Amino acid sequence: MNWKYGLILVEVSEDGEQLCELVELYKLDDSDTYGAFCRAQIMSPEELQRAYHDVERDGVNRYFYDHGFFTRQPRELPQYEWDWRPKG
Repeated sequence: MNWKYGLILVEVSEDGEQLCELVELYKLDDSDTYGAFCRAQIMSPEELQRAYHDVERDGVNRYFYDHGFFTRQPRELPQYEWDWRPKG
């Protein structure tokens, strides 16, 4: 499978609270690394169940948080999007 749902860590507050985003994770090549993501679009109960099982199996994904920086891009409030830039 070249994609799965994931719950990625995007921010940790000063008091240690974790803010996560439900996303679709994609493989960019034949490795086991899911190196790209986009906001999840859940369109059916079956997709919601699949997202639940993927996140339950994998837990919180820290890969992007540990390897880059997130900034919040405002849209119409209260919505927003996250912009991610790799470290380095």
